Amino acid sequence: MARQRIRIRLKAYDHRLLDQSAAQIVETAQRTGADVVGPVPLPTRIEKFTVLRSPFIDKDSRSSSRSALTSGSWTSWSPRPRRSTP
Repeated sequence: MARQRIRIRLKAYDHRLLDQSAAQIVETAQRTGADVVGPVPLPTRIEKFTVLRSPFIDKDSRSSSRSALTSGSWTSWSPRPRRSTP
């Protein structure tokens, strides 16, 4: 029987929340007997925004902000078959 593979990809704005959720997923997968590969950190997507503060006169007065989206990937192989106890 071919082993199944599950890929889990998480995204979060807070990297601590991402790490905490990943730890819970890995712990649950290992309890069921699955082989877990990862975490594999994926590139952080950074978006930058620049907005003019004044729409008419002062072109040099600008406000900038940034948003970072952290993501990671885990691969879980199907659990090993359990032995039946009589």
